[in-house]
Amino acid sequence: METIDIFPEFSTYRNSFMLYNEKILLEILKDNASTEFGIKHGFSNIGSAEEYRLKVPIAAYTDFENQIRRMRDVNSGTLCSYPIFSFLKTSGSTDIEKLIPISQRALQSYGNVMDRYLQEFSANAKGKRLWISFQLGDTGEKRDSGSALIFTDAYYHYLCEHNAIPFEQLSGGADFFFFPEICDFRYAKLWLAFACEDICSLESVYLYDLLIFFKYMEDHYSEVLDHMENHAIPEEIRLPRHLKEKLLAIDIKPDRLKHVRRECSKGFGDISRRLWKDVGLVSGIGSKAFKVGEISLKKYTGDIPVWHYIYAASECLIGVPADLNTYDYILYPGSAYYEFRPEDAPDGETVDVLSLKKGMKYELILTTFSGLYRYAMEDIVEVRGFYGELPVIRFCYRKNLSLNIAGEKMDMLTLDSAVGKWSEKSKLSVWQYFFYEDHSVTPSRYSAVLALSSGEPPSSLDSSKLMDSLLEEMNSDYKDLKNLGSISKLNLKIVDRESFLSLRESHVKSGGQLKPKHIVKD
Repeated sequence: METIDIFPEFSTYRNSFMLYNEKILLEILKDNASTEFGIKHGFSNIGSAEEYRLKVPIAAYTDFENQIRRMRDVNSGTLCSYPIFSFLKTSGSTDIEKLIPISQRALQSYGNVMDRYLQEFSANAKGKRLWISFQLGDTGEKRDSGSALIFTDAYYHYLCEHNAIPFEQLSGGADFFFFPEICDFRYAKLWLAFACEDICSLESVYLYDLLIFFKYMEDHYSEVLDHMENHAIPEEIRLPRHLKEKLLAIDIKPDRLKHVRRECSKGFGDISRRLWKDVGLVSGIGSKAFKVGEISLKKYTGDIPVWHYIYAASECLIGVPADLNTYDYILYPGSAYYEFRPEDAPDGETVDVLSLKKGMKYELILTTFSGLYRYAMEDIVEVRGFYGELPVIRFCYRKNLSLNIAGEKMDMLTLDSAVGKWSEKSKLSVWQYFFYEDHSVTPSRYSAVLALSSGEPPSSLDSSKLMDSLLEEMNSDYKDLKNLGSISKLNLKIVDRESFLSLRESHVKSGGQLKPKHIVKD
């Protein structure tokens, strides 16, 4: 399947994206002219993108925060005239938690974009989709308060309300898509995975979800198979009774369970194809900055092609993959009005799409259907090429997500590259990791926590020295500041995977959807 075939809107706007982009802007301004923000900035008198850029300044989240909270608390049209579907809590990319509105109009513009490729793949493959993540089932109060929902929760509830999710394609169907917030959902997903032999795709919100799922499989396969063979689910398994009854009602052939136990007992290398011979796709959000985790995932999935699902944030759906096995995304034309601010001009003005240059980096500036105007995303993307006028972009890093003890500014992409080289030089497979600023010593230093996929931990002294030298190699400012005595040598701690998960999950706010957080600020 070609991406362009699945998304015909790319062909429609490939040679007129700049005009269409401005049309989106003028629609937003017209529809929101009577809001407080629209009146203040004279939306009704703006007739072009150029006038808009002159009258409305580029803004950060803090510029909208009070108005967003007023919208939530008193249901006022301070920023947005469209009905608000939900208020979202950001899922933890940065140390600043944000409350973001998502409107019915925004969700309408996204349509089934996020799920479309997977629906087409499943229809052609004629197998079941194994969806590993879970969406929150209780959305009434949470949709209003923004206390729990994240972007994908809202998106899939919207699709469900509009009968746009083909539950017949999913292993377990609709019963196992929405769960209570506190439950043993991975137990249910593993039961479904073992019961179904015709899985054609392994899907999650973040690819990290899949990594955690397979770790759960390694640790619990025997007891789950015992329960399946004995046709009984213990009381201590935290699942609603009706879901336990649904699992027990699944007709499973004894030979299938014998096959699963036999394959799991051999180990978990390339377990996906050994359990499901026709599986042909792995799907989940990933980026080059999370490449170490994807390398760990390949232990379980081998060379199965990866669909990197979507480039999106709480603020907006931004792009869809240009192809399989790539971190490049085609900017989705109908989601927002897009501007681009050159990376080397942090306080400068934006450029339009026709001025973009291949190989250059830009910050995305969005005007959305949910009440954000000239909103600085803080996402830095590289322009990788073009499909007509539509830019093909790759996420690089978050502007405010970096370590910075004395001016060295160590971003996530650099850290991931260093960990990848450390793995290569030490001949040890890294499962997951995170870095943080350690101010317990003088001068301060970087500390890192790392878990291996397998193998014996090397000497902590040698490991720290190697990682430190790689950071020096990749960031000359870090090396210079160390030589000046402004930063101490890095401290690297290698822990087992259970200990790592306990540390990692203490920083996750999004229930069953886990976003790798390689930089921790505490």
